[in-house]
Amino acid sequence: MSEAGNKRKAKDKAFYIKSAKQARKSANELGPGQKGFLCTSNRERDGVREAYNILNEHADILYGSQEPNKDVESSEVKKEEIEDELTKEMDELKKKQAQPVSERRFQSVMTNIKGCIFIRSTLENPSEIVDAIISDIEKKQQQTTKFLLRMLPIQITCKSVKEDILKAAETLVDKMANHKTFSLLVKIRNHNLKRDDLIVPIAEIVAKKFPEMKVDLDNPEISMVVEVLRATCCLGVVTNYSGRAKYNLLEIAQKAK
Repeated sequence: MSEAGNKRKAKDKAFYIKSAKQARKSANELGPGQKGFLCTSNRERDGVREAYNILNEHADILYGSQEPNKDVESSEVKKEEIEDELTKEMDELKKKQAQPVSERRFQSVMTNIKGCIFIRSTLENPSEIVDAIISDIEKKQQQTTKFLLRMLPIQITCKSVKEDILKAAETLVDKMANHKTFSLLVKIRNHNLKRDDLIVPIAEIVAKKFPEMKVDLDNPEISMVVEVLRATCCLGVVTNYSGRAKYNLLEIAQKAK
């Protein structure tokens, strides 16, 4: 092969390697077209572990256990009973993480925002499992996490572009039906969008769909979450936001005592 051919081949190889790396990186980052759980944590690595634990626990109760594929269980722990509860907990997590990313119920992706965690999910309705988690904490009156603070269900993500955000809000507004009062929970991190750029038009979308629904900033029955995290916007709908301690799991436990 000529020198020019070798250079072209080397250039093509470098391009494919770079493309593969970019694809892997994007699969592990928050982006449009996802749903899941937006969380805050005072120690991210431990917060992710606690999020996996609490989500898997309640998903198994609601939807049944998701067994790992047989062909990824070659490194399964020994069958004898493990006395150390932490070891058992970590082993279950490893088995779930051994599954292909696209098949995992829950997968942490990077937000590139300090203290913010996003757990991408294959579940159709993230709100259902968050409601179950909060109800369980209220019932048992026990703190279930130490580093995982707030957990918000996210039904849709889109680009942090005003037009895209308004379209996404329109797709969610039907979920606000059958309530008398509402609020908008708009927060913008590391982006030049302004809150007023979103609050006014989204409020108009809600008012057009439900003209009888009134704004209540203190104790709304239902709220639309709009969280801009750099290039991605996360949207969801939550109920009783104030009454549920703004979905802060630690404060819910303390309030229930």
